[in-house]
Amino acid sequence: MRSSSTRSEDAASGGAPPHRADEVILAPHDPAWRELAASWSARILEACGDAVVVVEHVGSTAVPGLLAKPIIDLMPGLRSFEAGYAIVEAMSGLGFEARGEFGIPRRQYFNREDVHVHAYVPGEGQWQDHLDFRDELRRSAEARAGYAALKRALQQRFRFDREEYSNQKAAFVAATLRTARAR
Repeated sequence: MRSSSTRSEDAASGGAPPHRADEVILAPHDPAWRELAASWSARILEACGDAVVVVEHVGSTAVPGLLAKPIIDLMPGLRSFEAGYAIVEAMSGLGFEARGEFGIPRRQYFNREDVHVHAYVPGEGQWQDHLDFRDELRRSAEARAGYAALKRALQQRFRFDREEYSNQKAAFVAATLRTARAR
């Protein structure tokens, strides 16, 4: 993780402007996100061995054409919930901080500045929600445009409150999941 003094030095030298850790920054879709997700997925699979059976790229960076916070969201499928505890050392070795369930039952959460990892047993917790939401946004230009507009509006209102920014998207996510599952 980069220090705020390094960010300030970057700004002074013409690099990226400094930002707060809780700031919501949205970026246009970057095709490189797909390759980054694939690279991190392979590293996670290799480091975690048979405790992880698959890794899915989820979240807005997994949806071509959708603006997103430039943070890759990955969702490893755990062989069992207990395997989430067994991978802590491997994930730490990759530079991730283990956060436990972090407020969401049946999830093991790991993060670093550029990648967030939401590990579930496939079919448990929010596993299917993440896949269905991602797939509906990929399938529907209307849903994608609506989500992008909502994200822009929420960024204006909650630029320095990531938690509220995320909470305010819940109704849209629920409606999109209902639509996806009605197909």
